[in-house]
Amino acid sequence: ESVPRARVLRLFMQNPSDFFSLEDIAQKTQVRKSSCRKEIGKLEKIKIIGSKTATLKQKSGKKIKPKKIKVFGANPTFEFFTETKDLISHSSIASKTKLLKQIRGLGGVKIAIISGVFLNQENSRSDLLLVGDSIAKRKLNRFLVHLESELGRSIQYTTMETDEFKYRLGMYDRFLRDILEYPHQKLINRIGI
Repeated sequence: ESVPRARVLRLFMQNPSDFFSLEDIAQKTQVRKSSCRKEIGKLEKIKIIGSKTATLKQKSGKKIKPKKIKVFGANPTFEFFTETKDLISHSSIASKTKLLKQIRGLGGVKIAIISGVFLNQENSRSDLLLVGDSIAKRKLNRFLVHLESELGRSIQYTTMETDEFKYRLGMYDRFLRDILEYPHQKLINRIGI
């Protein structure tokens, strides 16, 4: 399986009502534009995605000039659209072991809880909760960009320092209760909750 093709297809299947420009696709999937263009061509040929022309308002000096660009989106009339979408949403984005290794690489994580998108659950308050006192912000940002490109969708994430987490847990904080009372999985639990 081609990694660029999987990422591009996952982006369309996870966002079936959205349209993306070539630049958006390359940025969101972290795949080179030339590879994106090639994969889009293949996906368009089998009609799993379609394209249309959109008008982009672009500022040129003091004037706003409309610019026409080609955008791409999922084709819900594709014969196997539902099956493909289900397959994509149920496929494991990253093995839990790989995910755990990446999270440990962020440094100082005492709690890592996954829910929402990782467990194929909609409407979760947070897909990823990280608790720790020395989580490297730069590494975290790189990790999130990579993870979102793998998933094909944005991730709702929350980071907290240990004291704040313990305080909010002791106060029966609604946000934390929602995470802990709904389907979730603890990848790291050094505090013992």
